[in-house]
Amino acid sequence: MTGVGVLNSYHKSHYEQLPQGWAWCRLSDVAIFAGGKTPSTDNPDFWNGSVNWVTSKDMKSKYIDATQTKMSELGAEQMQLYHPNTLLMVVRSGILRRTLPLAILKTVSTVNQDLKAISFFLSEICEYCYYYFTAIEKEILTKYQKDGTTVESINFEDFKDIYFPLPPLTEQHRIVNAIESAFAVLDEIERNKADLQTAVTTVKLKILSLAIRGKLVPQDPNDEPASVLLNRIRAERETLAKAGKIKRGKSESSAVRSCDISYYNGLPESWVLCTLDDVGVTKIGLTYKPSEICTDGTPVLRSSNIKDGILDYMDLIRVNTVFSDSLELSEGDILICARNGSKHLVGKCALIPKITEKMTFGAFMAVYRSECSHFIYHFMNSHFFRRILESEGTSTQVNQLTQDMIKETVIPLPPIAEHKRIVTAIEAAFVQLDNITVILA
Repeated sequence: MTGVGVLNSYHKSHYEQLPQGWAWCRLSDVAIFAGGKTPSTDNPDFWNGSVNWVTSKDMKSKYIDATQTKMSELGAEQMQLYHPNTLLMVVRSGILRRTLPLAILKTVSTVNQDLKAISFFLSEICEYCYYYFTAIEKEILTKYQKDGTTVESINFEDFKDIYFPLPPLTEQHRIVNAIESAFAVLDEIERNKADLQTAVTTVKLKILSLAIRGKLVPQDPNDEPASVLLNRIRAERETLAKAGKIKRGKSESSAVRSCDISYYNGLPESWVLCTLDDVGVTKIGLTYKPSEICTDGTPVLRSSNIKDGILDYMDLIRVNTVFSDSLELSEGDILICARNGSKHLVGKCALIPKITEKMTFGAFMAVYRSECSHFIYHFMNSHFFRRILESEGTSTQVNQLTQDMIKETVIPLPPIAEHKRIVTAIEAAFVQLDNITVILA
């Protein structure tokens, strides 16, 4: 049982380093072991009682005082019951590819066949052993993995004879208290980080809210009013419509008249309410066949290429489809996810930066093009635009943003000079907030 010579090489190299009063021992010297089973699930008399029946699904925290499934007193009669301060270990589960779940019982319970119960002769050492075996999790998963099984398993017959360093009981208590104090500090840091990250998101939304209501930067009475800009854009579009290059838009959008514009009460006098269709062009993306996917064709941007408002070209699909010039992307276009199985992804967007090759966009995507695109991009990230999606995006069975929904969206349009000042102010503030997020990561 004793004999330092039987220690493995790892423990030999550390043997002389043990503090005075500590000792190496086998786990089997200080505990006994047993497992569990699953009584017949076809017998309802065995289930839905008050006795905890622990499975790997319950092994998600340090302590277990309740379980997802409970047994009846009749069912528990054929099981071995384990007392508080019993250490439980998952020994058979796919989760053992990644981690070794351990937990300490806080109430009398039984277990299923995927767990082993370690009952210590002196229950006070359970807490220390929990932290020690948690600390050497990777070593246990590597050294004691059972070969030749269809499901990842621990060779518990070997593991129960593992050597480990055992401190005096009073020192064990100090070690456990120190670990838990440190973990409490770390948990508080994580909570603060989460709170700060939530605050960053909230501040960004507040900045956008101020921006689209004319409250982020001061107005300049010398700026050309937005109404002049809007009339100029309409005149240019009318010229293109007469030439047959684009479809004629609505002269006075009913969407503006019918929209709830109370959110924009108090807009500066130099601003004007209009629709996205008044100041830009919306296009729905390219439909292609799987057979048209190739390795050297035209890149097609999809929803997966938008990551946190930035374009990511790592997962590009290329096609040899022939498409019209109107579906070719240009710098400053807003790429929008128009349809997705996940509602919260509908409406996510990114500005197209300078591109070096011809690109297009997929069928479930939309592109909005306007000389005011930078301001409108920030509008599309605002709470107001999200509210439009949430109220209208559920009108169909599939979560989607239709071309008409985009066109009829009401926006507050600032003078072009103020538009540029707003964009500069937003982007400067967001750089600082993003730096905070990076520090928190």
